Amino acid sequence: MFGRRASLPERDVLEWPEASLAYRIRESRRRRTLSLELRADGSVHVAVPRGLRLAEVRRFVESRRAWIDGKRALLAAAAPRRLPLESGACLPYLGTELTLRIEPHPGTRSACRREQDTLRVRAAQVEFAPRAIEAWYRREALTHAGARVAHFAALVGRAPCRLSIRAQRTRWGSCSARGSISLNWRLMQATPAILDYVVVHELCHLLVPNHSPRFWAEVERVLPDYRERRAALRQFGRSLRF
Repeated sequence: MFGRRASLPERDVLEWPEASLAYRIRESRRRRTLSLELRADGSVHVAVPRGLRLAEVRRFVESRRAWIDGKRALLAAAAPRRLPLESGACLPYLGTELTLRIEPHPGTRSACRREQDTLRVRAAQVEFAPRAIEAWYRREALTHAGARVAHFAALVGRAPCRLSIRAQRTRWGSCSARGSISLNWRLMQATPAILDYVVVHELCHLLVPNHSPRFWAEVERVLPDYRERRAALRQFGRSLRF
């Protein structure tokens, strides 16, 4: 008689020469496919159909390594005070850099404005500067990304009912079932090509709500070089500074 296959461990660790990845495993009789979840605390959880071997689970997790690294970079960027923001620091902006100038003005309301290649912030205290900078990026994103959404909507053939700018912790963008699109304000720190890729990606979800071959065919119809842009997005996610 054949023995019963041993259950998978609740925890496992993948080891590479330069890094390791710990994750939790949850088996389910109801599942038919593998799925991976990255939670807000950065932990990785994998849901697995019952009866799978550990080697198969490991291959699946390893295939998602780039995705995990990119999402964790977003989480790290969303954490408060990821990097000190002080006068003289360089902030990325659509493929260029802006020199930050913080001007403490006690008793005044925080304000942020761009002067050519300088981003000037007035704040009652230096500690208030990051919030003012983020608010400025959000305003810029609504204007710039809004124009790009309008441009590509004509090429995709569908327009969203609403565009919002958010600080998603693990997403660059999202498309709701009701037809609204949300974009992460940190995309304003990427290159225009990367931002355009995310815009087209979400617009194509208005046509195809999944990542099937048909979806990627729609993305490629509008952006034939989407694969290069997608790879650049992953690299950008690992190098976020603010």
